[in-house]
Amino acid sequence: MPTLLGYMDRPPDGQYTRQFTWPIAQITPARFMHKYGYYEIRCKLPTQPGWWAAFWLQSPTIGSTLDPEVSGVEIDIMENFTRDGVISHNIHWNGYGKDHRWKGSGPIRRPELAEGFHTFGLYWSPKEYVFYTDGEPTWRVEGPISHREQFILVSTECNGYRQGGPAPELKKAKLPDYFVVDYVRIFDEVEHEAPAPGKSRCSLPPLERGR
Repeated sequence: MPTLLGYMDRPPDGQYTRQFTWPIAQITPARFMHKYGYYEIRCKLPTQPGWWAAFWLQSPTIGSTLDPEVSGVEIDIMENFTRDGVISHNIHWNGYGKDHRWKGSGPIRRPELAEGFHTFGLYWSPKEYVFYTDGEPTWRVEGPISHREQFILVSTECNGYRQGGPAPELKKAKLPDYFVVDYVRIFDEVEHEAPAPGKSRCSLPPLERGR
């Protein structure tokens, strides 16, 4: 999985972090980068407690400047932490340390998401992000907008890993459990140029007399 470079991830000042930065290295380069368009996943969410499933876009240079239009924005198209049909959309920018900023949709409650396959999408234009759940717009935000190519991630993590272990509820889960993905698709907008007045791009055979 490609990782971000994290140039300016400065932790808040503290006894052990004062004047230090986090040395985050890139492990592997991204194989596919893209900018703008419509992104969609069709998936079936995990059924057991303790999982953090997500479909998101990331910039390899997030935090490299404090201008997210240049350095990129983490775009969480779908995050799912609980098994009660609740998801959220979020964006993060300026790294993950002292300068970190974020916006979120808050919980989007749809009990039907707890079962079966569903789609989650993002329309990313130079002016806004529009998030979709099963084809319906569920959040819209006008900035900050990344204007650089980013890579796609589909991930499942254990809640509680940041505390050094799995979440207590995961210990009670009935395994195996799955985050099932049917497809991930990207669509680009295509601008159609209208023909000039009086000029047609196709020709039709002349009509016979009497018709």
